[in-house]
Amino acid sequence: MRILGKILLLFFLFAAPSTADIRSVKIRSHNRDIIFFSEFEYSHTGYVSVAVSSVGISSIPVTSNSSQPDPSRIGFFLLSDELQHRYNLEFDRNPDLCALDIKFITVLYTFQNLTPPPQSSFNKSYNVIYPGEYSLYFANCNDLSLVTMDVRTELYNTNDDGTTKDYLSAEQPQPSLYFNFFYIYLCFLSIWIEVYFRNKQYFQKLHLVMGVLLVMTLLNLFCKGMDQHDFKVTGTHHEWHVLFYVSQFMRNVLLFTVIMLIGVGWGIWRRVLPEWAIFIWTIVILFQVWAIVSYTVVGQSVSYIEEHALNESFGVIDGFCCFVVFSHTFCSGIAFKESKDTSTFMRSFISIKETSVRPDVFPFVFLVYIIFFRWTTEEIGNLLFYIVMFYLFRPFDLDDEGVGILDDTGDKV
Repeated sequence: MRILGKILLLFFLFAAPSTADIRSVKIRSHNRDIIFFSEFEYSHTGYVSVAVSSVGISSIPVTSNSSQPDPSRIGFFLLSDELQHRYNLEFDRNPDLCALDIKFITVLYTFQNLTPPPQSSFNKSYNVIYPGEYSLYFANCNDLSLVTMDVRTELYNTNDDGTTKDYLSAEQPQPSLYFNFFYIYLCFLSIWIEVYFRNKQYFQKLHLVMGVLLVMTLLNLFCKGMDQHDFKVTGTHHEWHVLFYVSQFMRNVLLFTVIMLIGVGWGIWRRVLPEWAIFIWTIVILFQVWAIVSYTVVGQSVSYIEEHALNESFGVIDGFCCFVVFSHTFCSGIAFKESKDTSTFMRSFISIKETSVRPDVFPFVFLVYIIFFRWTTEEIGNLLFYIVMFYLFRPFDLDDEGVGILDDTGDKV
């Protein structure tokens, strides 16, 4: 618990409010450079706002005979996702092509529009009329040139009144989605509490941990809904963003813990965890800690592309954890199915072969969840998996089912 407390303390110390569709960055662009800023999907009409300041343009190397770079060859442009393939083909045909010369892109402005020094700044908004996904780029088409500047960008939709900003991209879930799932899980928790009072004498420690998982899922969904609401209104993440990642970390840890405890039958037919199960659980927890701390320390100060790559790496970590847990539950299921041996581990499953609790079935339920739901349908898949898992391992009378809690020697206690 002390270690977990230190981890959460580090999280709060390093997790600063991050920006997504409002971005403020320092740019250092060398000759013939194209920088990708962000992508945003407009649902109807919206705006992209670009403000640059402290602009410096110079030649490389700087000599008395060097000419100043052409400001008309430096600027920002929007590219529709539908035209991305044509855009790539243009560069395949002519690698030395300047992106600002492509006819089907939308040039927002070039550096000819800059105010004269010492301000050297520009601030303007552009109306995006047609719905769709757009990418914002910066291009410097001058050879042997260096451009430095501070950039602030905003991409947002507007509501029907044309004045209210909505910083959520069209493909992002609305806050109401998470609040709806919050109410569904609240009903789920109330049913689980009712099951407890109806079967109090059969309730095991595992069922209590499953209840805690539901509570943490509720907290996670509420924080995510509030975080999405803040982002929708302000374009930036605030305190709810930190709470969301803390609750997400705890939720993942509890989910993997419950799955692993089910795999070894802890609290149902086994009272003590095997050492190998504790070792696997420790590996999963360490990877989850690594992922969450890495995001809080590194993820707040990276570009859009680096942030996307960071999210991809976290997906790999999550996939690895799922693979480890699945392997663990699958091996337990095989041991259950082939439990003809009289060793301690095998005999711990003999008396439950014909019961409603089936460790040999659960790994395949988990595998379906991983393949089809874990990274696609998000909360819908999570909810379906929760329902199946909680139903299969609901509290019941172990003696009526022919099951008893076993000790390390495989004898009923």
